[in-house]
Amino acid sequence: MIREFIRLEIKKAVKKLYGREIAFDVSADSRHGDYASNVAMAVGGNPKANAQEIKGELEKSEKISKIVSKIEIAGPGFLNFFLSEDGLLEGLKFLGERSARRKFVKSGFRREKIQVEFISANPTGQLHIGHGRSAFYGDALANVLERAGYKVEREYFINDSKESTQIRELGKTVLGKGKSYLTDYLKLKITKLKIKNLSESDAGYLMAKEIQKDNQEFITKKLGIKFDNWFSEEEKLRKKGKFEAALKLLRKKNLVYEKDGALWLKTSQFGDDEDRVLVRSDGSVSYFLSDIAYHIDKVKRGFDKIINIWGADHQGHVKRMMAVKKMLGWKADIKILISQMVTIKEAGEAKKLSKRKGTLILLEELIDEIGLDAARWFYLQKSLSSHMEFDMALAKERSQKNPVYYVQYSYARMCSILKKAGLQNSIKKIAYPYPSLFKKQGGARAHTYNFFYGILLDNYIRPLILKLIQFPEIIEDISQDYQVHRITTYAYELASEFSQFYRDVKVIGSENEKELLALVALTRRVLSDALSLLGISAPEKM
Repeated sequence: MIREFIRLEIKKAVKKLYGREIAFDVSADSRHGDYASNVAMAVGGNPKANAQEIKGELEKSEKISKIVSKIEIAGPGFLNFFLSEDGLLEGLKFLGERSARRKFVKSGFRREKIQVEFISANPTGQLHIGHGRSAFYGDALANVLERAGYKVEREYFINDSKESTQIRELGKTVLGKGKSYLTDYLKLKITKLKIKNLSESDAGYLMAKEIQKDNQEFITKKLGIKFDNWFSEEEKLRKKGKFEAALKLLRKKNLVYEKDGALWLKTSQFGDDEDRVLVRSDGSVSYFLSDIAYHIDKVKRGFDKIINIWGADHQGHVKRMMAVKKMLGWKADIKILISQMVTIKEAGEAKKLSKRKGTLILLEELIDEIGLDAARWFYLQKSLSSHMEFDMALAKERSQKNPVYYVQYSYARMCSILKKAGLQNSIKKIAYPYPSLFKKQGGARAHTYNFFYGILLDNYIRPLILKLIQFPEIIEDISQDYQVHRITTYAYELASEFSQFYRDVKVIGSENEKELLALVALTRRVLSDALSLLGISAPEKM
């Protein structure tokens, strides 16, 4: 990646000038150049003097001289980089060539095995709109991590232990002793199953199994999310004695004590706000002990990184789980991402929802009303950590005001251009966007991007090329910071750049028709990839 080339050369220059390594950023910056770095301010001392020194050292680098046409100092000491034609070509080459991508993917950390656990809704009813955020985010994040070269496993944890308070409450409702989770859906299930003469735990467990079957079918078929593993708390933890084994391990390490008839874990000694209950005074297992047993199982399965995507109501569980990681000395990197609340905005007002009162909006209802593509886009367009207000009117709009419609329409326009040129059927999903346009060298077919030289510096075309070569950088950034909304932002910006390009540049019938058609084909390919990572369709006609 071009950004990585620049970063490595800056790192060498700083090491030579100051004898040490520092943390700094290199980012795409269309306002002042093509890329910008804050390195001069990160070194310490006088930023502008630093910038001048680093600039002088970088200009001695053959690699920088090849890909950068000039370096400017701006503001308090930012270094702005402007790519040369060769730099643009290198970016296109990385974007298109399998060998370049493969070399990047095979770097050391790419061998990591990552588990992404998401949704994990209690099987007490159908999935509601709050679950949609974790569902689509987890799926898109797993897609990005796979694209970045990691080995990824998607897992759904089924909270179905017979000791669970929620399962027992469900059992009470099934047996006619309570009204928790009671909806028309559950009433119909109760009528069909006709569960009698069972304990509350057994009745709840049997009903939960039926509900989970429906949820699993909905997730797989209607949401299009494929899990590698559906992990049953009852079958794989409780029945196999994993709760007791976890407790035994904690006792052995002298981390458990008894107080008020309950068993407590010394989490406050490892960074938590207070100690936590493992076994309640009535002898029932707490959710915390279940979480510990579950994570012991995860760690034993050999994951290098474990990513948990939990709901907003689990915010307080983060510290306690990190305390357990510390006390048990787990080497696996454990990340806990919290999905913030979702509200529906309709007719200018936010709807008040309640799980207990059964007034939640089902995710299936939302999908039926606005479609899967719009749902995925709107759920994924904001950071997971920010509160989300779902604008139903905009999501249903079939115009370019709707961002997903705008992006899909741009993709369809690319397909239309290629079809009009008689090239639609020849464009295949291979490493190169348009192989028939590449030159032959040395008597054998050799793919090269050099034929783009004639259009690289065109003021109407260059911004589109710059946006294209940022795509691998977006993937890399998300694989490190998990900010999936970067893709929706990128897809929209790419569609906007293409619209500007198409408005200002004549493609078919122009002097550089072949090069421009290749650029359209490459843009089509990248936008298709971006939509694919989001799980959104790329229609050829609209």
